[in-house]
Amino acid sequence: MGGNIGDSDVFKQVVKRLCKIKNISPRKPKFEVIENLMVVSIKNHLKDGVDLDCFNILNLIYQIIGPLGIRFNQQMYHYPNSERLARVTVSFKKEDYDDLNMKMKDMMT
Repeated sequence: MGGNIGDSDVFKQVVKRLCKIKNISPRKPKFEVIENLMVVSIKNHLKDGVDLDCFNILNLIYQIIGPLGIRFNQQMYHYPNSERLARVTVSFKKEDYDDLNMKMKDMMT
């Protein structure tokens, strides 16, 4: 599929809409393109453990992509010299992200 990564981004719109419904700031999940990847970054605001909004956003993402069989990578980032979780990212290769958006468009029509 041609075009820029993130064009007609149904997945991003759905995640942000579901966040609003669950009273989570739709700005909390950050979507950014890094080279040939779409990266969704969720910042953790708790000093100990994982804040509930972070966990709920990850859960929303997995509920969407799991049944569709979309490949992704998850990575946790800790603060330097600490076990404290800074953020979690879920990343998709361009082809997989385009496939995800196509499947979601098909489901909505």
